[in-house]
Parts: sequence; C-alpha cells; structure tokens
Amino acid sequence: MTKATDALLADHRMIRKLLSELRTEDPRFPKVLETGRRIIKGHAWFEDTLFLPAVEKSPLLARQFTDEIYQEHKDIVSLLDLLKATPVTEASTLGGYLMQFKALMESHLSKEEAALFPMAERILDSEGLNRIGEEMRSRAHVPFNT
Repeated sequence: MTKATDALLADHRMIRKLLSELRTEDPRFPKVLETGRRIIKGHAWFEDTLFLPAVEKSPLLARQFTDEIYQEHKDIVSLLDLLKATPVTEASTLGGYLMQFKALMESHLSKEEAALFPMAERILDSEGLNRIGEEMRSRAHVPFNT
C-alpha cells in the first residue's frame, strides 16, 4: 500500500521532469503543456479533495496554511490557462507566463515537501496516510475537467 505523501511526492518528481522539458521554443510545447496541465490539475484535485481535508481535521493545523495551498492551486491553474490561451507567436508574453509558472510551481512543490507533507505525516498515522493513498489510487480513473 502506498502512503498518500509518497504518491504525491512521486507526482512532484513527474511534474519537475515535465517542467524541465517545458520550453516555448520546443515545437512540442503545446503537447507538453497539455500533458502538464492534466497532471498538475489532477494532482491539485487529489490534494484539494482528499489529502488536505484529512489534514485539516487536526486541531494542530493552522487553517491559514492550507488556505494558502488551496490559493496557490488556483493561481497555478490560472497560469496554466494563460499559457494555453497565449499563441506561441507571442513569444515574449508566453515566455513571461512560463517563467512565472515555473517559479510558482517550484515554490509550491518545495513548500509542500518541506512543510505540508512532514506535517501531514505527524498529524495522520500510517493507517490514515495509507487509506488516503488507496483512495487516491482507486479514484485515479476519475476524469478531470480540463
């Protein structure tokens, strides 16, 4: 059985690999971006729907922290939508959005890894983390609204 935090960390590795390959001058940019959108939106959905609500049940957690994570998910999706909507012919604008997106993603992933996941492992026992991980695995077939 996979712990939820291990599954989310695996997503982070995949997202970082994808980010390293995301370059506006690459002719595959639109396809790589779309793959990234699906992975990142799915990852955020799992966190928002399954992981964060379980963590928030702890009286030890400052809700302000999870509110920040939820907001960053919205900001990330907004930047993804801007990237998708911007024509590749607008290289300067597209490059600016991509730079913002990559910086926000790296900051967000680091925050989750350095603070959220260790906190969740202290708040939730192994059984809880395994239960959430199993729920994530069983719901992975859920189609995401793209």
